[in-house]
Amino acid sequence: MPNDPSERMTDQQTRNNHYVPQWYQRGFLAPGQSRLFHLNFDPDRKTLPDGRQVPRKALHEWGPVNCFVEYDLYSTHFGSIVNDDIEKHLFGAIDDQGAKAVLAFAKGDHADVHDSFEDFFEHMAAQKLRTPKGLDWIRSCYGKLDQIDLMVEMQALRTMHCTMWAEGVREVVSAADSDVKFIVTDHPVTVYNPQIDPTAPDCAYPLDPMVALLGTQTVFVLDANTCLIFTHLEYAKAPDRQDLTRLRTNARHQGMGMVRTDAFIRDRRLTRDEVIAINHLLKSRAKRCIAAAHKDWLYPERRYRGTWAEIAQVLMPKSDLWQFGGEIFVGYKDGSSGYWDEHGRTSKVHEFLTRKSQRKNIAANDYCGCGSAYPFKDCCQRLPFAERPPWEVYGLRERNLMFCNVVTGILGMQDGATWDDVRRTLSDDQVQRINGAFSSLWPDDTDLAALLPRPHPKKLRSVFLGLADPRTVEAAVLGWLPYVDEIVLVNPFFVARNLKPEFSPIDSPAGHKMQTLKNVLLLFKLEPYIRAGLVHFVPDPGEVCAPLGQHVRQVLTRRTAGWKPPEGGLHQRLKLAEDEGRRMIRMLPQDSLRRHIAKHAPDAGDAMVDQMVAYFRRQAEADPYLLLQPLAVGEAGAQHQIYKGLNLESALYLATLTGSVIHVDTDAHWEQLLMDAQPAGAASQHGWAPVRQALAAITFPVDLNPVRVAERLTERELPPINALLRRLADSVASPGKGATPQALATQLRQARGKAERKDPAIDDNNLLTARLELHVPPAGFFRHEVQRLLVMFAGATRPRSVPYALRLVFDEADDADAPEPASGAGGIPAPHAALRR
Repeated sequence: MPNDPSERMTDQQTRNNHYVPQWYQRGFLAPGQSRLFHLNFDPDRKTLPDGRQVPRKALHEWGPVNCFVEYDLYSTHFGSIVNDDIEKHLFGAIDDQGAKAVLAFAKGDHADVHDSFEDFFEHMAAQKLRTPKGLDWIRSCYGKLDQIDLMVEMQALRTMHCTMWAEGVREVVSAADSDVKFIVTDHPVTVYNPQIDPTAPDCAYPLDPMVALLGTQTVFVLDANTCLIFTHLEYAKAPDRQDLTRLRTNARHQGMGMVRTDAFIRDRRLTRDEVIAINHLLKSRAKRCIAAAHKDWLYPERRYRGTWAEIAQVLMPKSDLWQFGGEIFVGYKDGSSGYWDEHGRTSKVHEFLTRKSQRKNIAANDYCGCGSAYPFKDCCQRLPFAERPPWEVYGLRERNLMFCNVVTGILGMQDGATWDDVRRTLSDDQVQRINGAFSSLWPDDTDLAALLPRPHPKKLRSVFLGLADPRTVEAAVLGWLPYVDEIVLVNPFFVARNLKPEFSPIDSPAGHKMQTLKNVLLLFKLEPYIRAGLVHFVPDPGEVCAPLGQHVRQVLTRRTAGWKPPEGGLHQRLKLAEDEGRRMIRMLPQDSLRRHIAKHAPDAGDAMVDQMVAYFRRQAEADPYLLLQPLAVGEAGAQHQIYKGLNLESALYLATLTGSVIHVDTDAHWEQLLMDAQPAGAASQHGWAPVRQALAAITFPVDLNPVRVAERLTERELPPINALLRRLADSVASPGKGATPQALATQLRQARGKAERKDPAIDDNNLLTARLELHVPPAGFFRHEVQRLLVMFAGATRPRSVPYALRLVFDEADDADAPEPASGAGGIPAPHAALRR
């Protein structure tokens, strides 16, 4: 950068990219000094004429123009054309505003700080990622990235820490009384956690402790005499706590917060030893270069005598915490209001989702404290403490079971009401209360990623990329549980707080009666499997977290522009849309129904019309998805018909976090997977062709009776395909370590007879036959945009991919032979007692 940060660079200058701006470096010069002592503790090597290689000089005295600069660090290339827009237009603007903001924070004028508050955090966040270490961290999160993709991801991620920094305790400490001043490093935004030593795997280059961890503090030196330290409020209030590697309360990388811009602690003046301790931290987390006004300051490790953990004593704020925390209420001109607690939560719903008494001293065979259906030894015991789902709040399975209980209570089924009673009496108030209860289980501060089941080496999970519909759930989900261990399915209920009132089942319940009826029936069908831990019924991640939903919609809109989805799949075979049309006809009031019949059968006499009306009424009585109550004629009685399923991005997001494969039942979803979730033009990995062929030759019987499926699972009557599909996932994820494709193909051919064997007790009306089409991309299913979501919203900093996907290809059948899903009396499956762990 030029001497004046407001000056623009020439085209020639912009290829020398200063990842630590020159104006920032000048803040570390002593009065009258124009050069810094620059130390490279891993200098390049040069080759002497005799062939020997020796390190170049490590210590130089350089001006800011020569320090912390790299040629073409941000430049992108299109053939012979070099593009320097990142340096010019992105960092040019950020540095212009950042220079003013850093100066304001260092001086402490309240008005200037307030005016530059957002600019400061934008500059600081960009500074964390724009360095060589920051860019290497991005590469480590994504795997292979070319320069253009790297620049795209840097821009997408650059504000991810701002919310948590702004909500923390902000202390500005001074080195004015010390003869040793602060140093500047090649990675100025430094992250520290006393329980994560620099030699720990979580600190291996280019990793730093996660900013979201409770005990993590962020140190940003503003100039040679001034240092800003951010500390999470919970940690500042209780510095002696030991759980410093768990997430802070309401940890999030995106989202709005409300904080006081005048809240700073500024009265602490550090001693010489305290400045040296901070310099030791700064140097320890740099990549390879540091600089200072005095060369002796470049070696703090020679003078620091404390331990790594003891640095926390220097960084911890000592007083004036009263400025932080508490609750903020805001009133707006339109009469609405806003609320934020000290952790950025916007409601008090979390109080009802917190366990009254946390589970402690759990034995290996006790149910796990996270709320899963498994013993502790088969669940969280194998995981490090920091990687476990939270035990202090109700888990995913528990919230679903709570919702089941709430729904049965609202509908009066706990008092003996039958499903037919529900169909006759379902009211707007019940629709409103049911959907309101669901939304309350998933407040804005929900960390859905933390509640999801962790990848398990002995379990094969699959995320269903298809419609969550009670009419297809037996064929696409429950009927496949004998072949996979667990299935992740999206919940069709909406988290309605972000919907427009006219579309919301809470604000406009009258139009959601039929959809609520279907959603409740799906919930009841799945309840025994949820209780047993076989089905993970998850809300749409983009509804729980609005910023995540916004990112997904932007990516989805760009990806599907101009795409025409193909027809085909289970929903087409069962003609769900036509089924809905016939259902609406059956619901017509008698006069309207007679007019409809007369219009389509004008030659029918009164007697024939009466018979047809009676026939439609009998069909309505027998249809568990149909309301048995009159609806208003016209727009007032119109019903929303919603087909809800995961999009590709959300499915990959969930599959990656849960260690799942993906299965689909539609041509459209299969086409998206093959077209958009693997490198362009990549075919299924040739080495797995024998497995693909052997699997495609098997005709799988899919039992549509959920009670019988439950009995088979209880008795562990699992076909050998279950173990082979799990082995396939292990082999794909760990090439060279698992079974070979040839061995797996042989085992599949040997298991074919058992897999195709039909239970003689199953009648053809409760049976479908299907084949599995396998696709194994060379590097798994993966999208950079999804990895970005994982980094930003789940803290997943290691690249992962989904090993393979399966397409359910159902055998064709005549319309007359299309099976109806089996159900118990009134359309509700048998009670959960039939399914046991």
